[in-house]
Amino acid sequence: MSHQGYVPIFQAPDEMTANLIKAILEAEGIDALVHSHQVAWMDSIMVTAEGFWGDVLVREEEAERARKILEAYEAGSGFETKEEEDQ
Repeated sequence: MSHQGYVPIFQAPDEMTANLIKAILEAEGIDALVHSHQVAWMDSIMVTAEGFWGDVLVREEEAERARKILEAYEAGSGFETKEEEDQ
């Protein structure tokens, strides 16, 4: 699958969060992809190495709108990003 024309807008701490973010964006009409940084046989070692599970990507022209949607979602639902959890 080509990610050409897509940009990362969210670093997900785990697969469930990545798929939740993808679903939120798709419900708003934004095409989103989940890109795992994991190596299957290494059992999440990349989370430790990189600090996150993977990225949620959207088309470059939709990135600003997608970020605003996620900001509104985070403000209204108590959803916390990885950075907020670490504080």
